[in-house]
Amino acid sequence: MSNPAIWQPLSWDSDFLGFPVARLTTTGQSAAALRSAIAAARNAGQRLLYMVADPADAVVVAVAKATGAWLADRKVTFVMPLSPSRTFQPVAAIGTATHYSPQLESLAWQSGEYSRFRLDTHFAPTVFQALYSQWLRNSLAGIIAQRVLVWRDAAGRELGLLTLGEKNGRADIGLLAVDAVARGQRVGQQLVAAAQAQATAWGYAQLQVVTQRDNEPANRFYEKCGFRLAHEEHIYHLWLD
Repeated sequence: MSNPAIWQPLSWDSDFLGFPVARLTTTGQSAAALRSAIAAARNAGQRLLYMVADPADAVVVAVAKATGAWLADRKVTFVMPLSPSRTFQPVAAIGTATHYSPQLESLAWQSGEYSRFRLDTHFAPTVFQALYSQWLRNSLAGIIAQRVLVWRDAAGRELGLLTLGEKNGRADIGLLAVDAVARGQRVGQQLVAAAQAQATAWGYAQLQVVTQRDNEPANRFYEKCGFRLAHEEHIYHLWLD
C-alpha cells in the first residue's frame, strides 16, 4: 500500500501536463521509506515525481542518485523587509495591466529562462511556453496575483513585467522580466521599487521572490535591490516510465 503522507498526486500539474504527476515528501524519511514510496507511486501509474528536499539531506541525495532522479531546480527564496515609513517616488513609465498581449507573453517566457520545465528535456518546448502563458493569464485575471505591473516606453511598448501576489503571509513577486532591448535602463529596479510601494500600501511587512540558485544574474540583482537569501530547497524530477 502507498503512504499518502509521503507522496501525493498533484491534480493541477497532472491535468495541465496530461499525465499523472505527484509530489514526494522527503523530510524525515528513511531511504527504505523513500524507495517504497517511489515503487508505490510507480505501481499507481504516476509518471513523474517531484522530490522536494533539503539540500543537506544526504539520504535524499543518495536515493535521488540511485534512482536516476534529476536535480531540476535549486530553488531559493529571497526576502526583504518593508517599512511603512519609507516613501516611494512614482515612475511614470510604470502602470498596470489587466489584459493579455503578445508582448506580455514574450516577457513571461523570458522570465522563465532557468525554469525546470524549460530545462528538463523530457518536456517539449511548448510545455514551458504554455505553462508560463497560463501563469500570465491567471495573474492578469487576478487568480494568482493581486496586481500586474508593467513598464512601458514612450511608444507604449510593454518592456517590463512584474506580477505581485501573496504567499505564506508575504507579498510575493511571481513573474519578473525585462525585455532584452530595455536592459541596462534600471527597469527591473524600478519595477521592484513599485512592488515595494504597493506591498507596503497593502500592509505587508515583507516582500519575497523565488528564483533559481543557478540563475546567478537574478540572484545578484535581488541582492542589489536589498533582498536577502532566506531559504533554499532542491527539487528533483524522477520520471517513472
